[in-house]
Amino acid sequence: MSSTILIVDDTPANLSVLVDTLSETGYKLMVAEDGEDALAQTARAQPDLVLLDVMMPGVDGFETFRRLKAQPTTRDIPVIFMTALTDTAEKVRAFSAGAVDYITKPIQHEEALARISTHLTIRRLRHELQQQLALKERFMRIAGHDLRNPLCLILMSGELVRRKGATPAVAEYLESIHSSAQQMRRIIDTFLNIRKPGDAHKGPMDRTDLNLVAAAVAAQNEPAIERKNLLLTLELTENLPLAKAEAGNIYQALSNYVSNAIKFHPPGGRIIVRTRRSEARLRAEVHDGGPGVAAHERSKLFGEYSRFSTPTTGGEDSTGLGLSIVKQLIESEQGIVGADFPPEGGSIFWFEVPVVPGT
Repeated sequence: MSSTILIVDDTPANLSVLVDTLSETGYKLMVAEDGEDALAQTARAQPDLVLLDVMMPGVDGFETFRRLKAQPTTRDIPVIFMTALTDTAEKVRAFSAGAVDYITKPIQHEEALARISTHLTIRRLRHELQQQLALKERFMRIAGHDLRNPLCLILMSGELVRRKGATPAVAEYLESIHSSAQQMRRIIDTFLNIRKPGDAHKGPMDRTDLNLVAAAVAAQNEPAIERKNLLLTLELTENLPLAKAEAGNIYQALSNYVSNAIKFHPPGGRIIVRTRRSEARLRAEVHDGGPGVAAHERSKLFGEYSRFSTPTTGGEDSTGLGLSIVKQLIESEQGIVGADFPPEGGSIFWFEVPVVPGT
């Protein structure tokens, strides 16, 4: 399917040359001799790209561009300015306004065709990517929704066994299973309702005691800590104010940090979970004495499906998603994430979230 290009130019000779050149290449064309006509045409049908003359009487190119970007149906159409001006300030103005490119008159046809082809390809690839992401998100939401049913059965079955009585040792394992299943359900619920970064916070649930969350995460990971003969130490700042964030998101983020520390820490070492205040933010840190991350691989931290050369120390699986999930969760709370690698070795993975005003 050929792409459609709208040419906007008040000079008939320029229009004729462009029409001849582009029609020979197989593009479908729309033609407008002024800004008002261009806006009227795009209200009826949207082209894939616009070639827009800067200097036109009445509604000039910049005003036409501004109106195109103000409409939801045309704001994402790439626009290439055509200008006889060689002044750098005008070129900067075009890019600052949001144009994807510019062509200087008199137009060199081979150059124009190359630029047009490039930006049409970028638009097509972006559209395909958006479709793939939408399909992936839909699938993941369906999967997340359907996983809640078996989790509910696990929770109910565990509760029935506890009611019938169990030895202290079995009861302890049942409690761990119950807590883990509840956390899995919270994760799924968070995924199904997760906010995008920048979404407004609302409601009294956005008040979290970071120390309580740290203690809960430590308790949840006790079996894994014992299995690898590790020691987990809490260093929590007293009288810490409340965090302006949802407890479920903070719990999941900190749990991912601790889980990673356990996976990559050699047996017999110590992991430290620390909380403190950092100006107008609260900071949670997970210190470990593991091998850290190689310097040349650190740029991949917090990216999806990032895998590193350092292997887990107990044969644990690693999907490469944990850190990217932390980043998404914390940024949805207006927070930031990071990692430090001290010269003496080990890693410090941290995140910061805002303080509830007045606390």
